[in-house]
Amino acid sequence: MRKKLEKRLDFWQLEILKVLAENSSFSRTAESLFLSQPTVTNHIAALEKRLGVKLVERTTRRVRLTPAGQLLYRHAKVLLQYERMALQELSNFMGGTEGTLHLGASTIPAHYILPDLLGRFSETTPGIRIVMTVQASKVVIEKVSQGDLDMGIVGQRPETGDFNVFPLWDDEVVLICGIHHPLSQAQSLSVHDLKEVSLVLREEGSGTRATFLQFLNHNNISPKDLTIRAELGSTEAVKKFVTVTTCIAPVSLRAVQLESQQRQVAVLRFKEGRVTRKFYGIVPKDRPETPIARTLRQFLMKTAVSR
Repeated sequence: MRKKLEKRLDFWQLEILKVLAENSSFSRTAESLFLSQPTVTNHIAALEKRLGVKLVERTTRRVRLTPAGQLLYRHAKVLLQYERMALQELSNFMGGTEGTLHLGASTIPAHYILPDLLGRFSETTPGIRIVMTVQASKVVIEKVSQGDLDMGIVGQRPETGDFNVFPLWDDEVVLICGIHHPLSQAQSLSVHDLKEVSLVLREEGSGTRATFLQFLNHNNISPKDLTIRAELGSTEAVKKFVTVTTCIAPVSLRAVQLESQQRQVAVLRFKEGRVTRKFYGIVPKDRPETPIARTLRQFLMKTAVSR
C-alpha cells in the first residue's frame, strides 16, 4: 500500500530546493540566497525529514537531485510561481504594485532597446524590481516554458503554441564588414555573392542568425554553401571581429547604427530585398499571468506602437 503524505510544504524550503537544483552547489545556493551554507544544508535536511524521503545526493564534484527531488522540484517551480502571483495580486488589492519579475531577453533587445525602456518603467513603478537575464532567443524560450522566467523578449516567434505571444518592435538584419573590406563601398550584394566571402555568425539559438538563415533558405542558399569562419556569442564580439578580419556578418541594424555613423563598419543590404523581423514578448500559456507581468506587457506594447 502506497504511503500517503499528509504534510504541509514550507515555501521557503521549496525556494531553497529550487535554487539548489539550478546551481548544483550548496555554496552557490547559499551565496545566491544570502544565507550561510550550514543554513542551506539544515533547511534541506529538515525538508527531507518532514517528507521522509531523500531529495539530494552529494557526489565528489556536484550536488544533484534524487528522482524524488526532481519530482518535487518540478512542482516547486509551479507553486512558487503561484505564490508570487498571489502576493502581487494582494499588493494590487491593497493599493500598490510590488514584487519581482524575472525577465529573459535576447541580445539585441537586452542591449539596445530595453535598458532605456526599463529605466522609464522603473521610474513609474518603483515597487517593481526587474531581474533580467540575457541569453539567446532559444534559451529564453525554453526557460519561460520551464517556469524559470516570468516573461521573455525574443527575436524569433516560438514554434510551439505553449505561449501567449505579443508582437513588439520591428528590426532589420543587415550585413556589416570592416571599412577596409573590398565590399565596403558597395551598398548591396546578392545572396549568391555570400558563397565567395567568409562569414562570422552569432551562435546557434540566436534570433539574428535564425532570421538570416531563413532568408538565405528562401533564396535557395544552404549553410553548406557558406564559409563560416567563426560563431560568436554576442553581437559586440561579432562587430569587433569584422573590423580586424575580412569577414562579413549579419547583425541587427539597431546594433550598428553608431558604428555606421562613425564609419567603423560598412552596412550592406541584399539586392533580393530587406531582411526584416519582429521582436516578440512571450508569457507561458499554461500559467496565469502575474499582475506585474501584465503591467510590464502593457507598458512594452505601448512603446511598440510609438516606435
